[in-house]
Amino acid sequence: MNKFPSAAHEVILKRIRDIPSLPDVVNKILAVISKPNTPASEIARLISYDPGLTSKVLRMVNSAAYGFQRQISSIQHGIMILGFNNVRGLVLSASIFKLFEDHAYPGGLNHTQFWEHSLGTAVAARLLAKSLRVPEADDVFSAAMLHDIGKVVLDVYFKEEYQAVLQTARKDEMLTHGARFYHLEEAGMGVTHTGIGGFLASKWKLPVNITEVIQYHHQPHEAEHCQGLVHLVALANELAVLQYEKQGIYQREHFTPALLEYFNLEDEDLQQFLELLKEDMHSAQELLNSISSPK
Repeated sequence: MNKFPSAAHEVILKRIRDIPSLPDVVNKILAVISKPNTPASEIARLISYDPGLTSKVLRMVNSAAYGFQRQISSIQHGIMILGFNNVRGLVLSASIFKLFEDHAYPGGLNHTQFWEHSLGTAVAARLLAKSLRVPEADDVFSAAMLHDIGKVVLDVYFKEEYQAVLQTARKDEMLTHGARFYHLEEAGMGVTHTGIGGFLASKWKLPVNITEVIQYHHQPHEAEHCQGLVHLVALANELAVLQYEKQGIYQREHFTPALLEYFNLEDEDLQQFLELLKEDMHSAQELLNSISSPK
């Protein structure tokens, strides 16, 4: 799954050998969540060991996205409201955010915009999953939130090379979330954010559906196990670009024809999805704040 160009293979592996592992408490939480019939009390017990994660779960469940009239103060109650898959997405995203939060530098990847796009894609993917019947969609929020994580790794561990790629993209007014940028990475570095991201997902032993989204969201037809989910996140990525980068103005040519054909979508379907996504933007920002807040 994680293939690098042979000439660059050793250099790449040497460069990224020091990528940190996920914290032990995160691994324990993920392992417990993945077990069938796990009680919410057990997940709450593990999360409560980490005050930062506890705060983030409560901030998320009390955000406007969930619309409760009274404050939820119980971590166990919060987990039951959010659902295990959303908790997994929050725990993963918040932990990974923390690993790389201090590595931004002038001229490099804009981490704020990166996470805004990631969350926009996650919100769009969750929205799409309600309408498009995709059997692997349980982890859609987590997978979409992490789909571009390889970009952060390239930005941190391939600083000079990636800065050059980003400079070229800015000079050519190229969006960093589409196929053109993906091919620019490949041409300029011999490696892409999907290849690096897939390697990282394997290192962290993330679920196969999340790993395949990270690895194949620019080539969803190549996914081996979860093509439906990968196509869905690829489409959500394009919706998020349209919302954030194109002021939410609908144009069919901004979508990849193969994705629309896969889901048999017409213009009115896409326009409806875009309108719903616009309505979710305020809650999306609150969700981002719950993930990125230091406490």
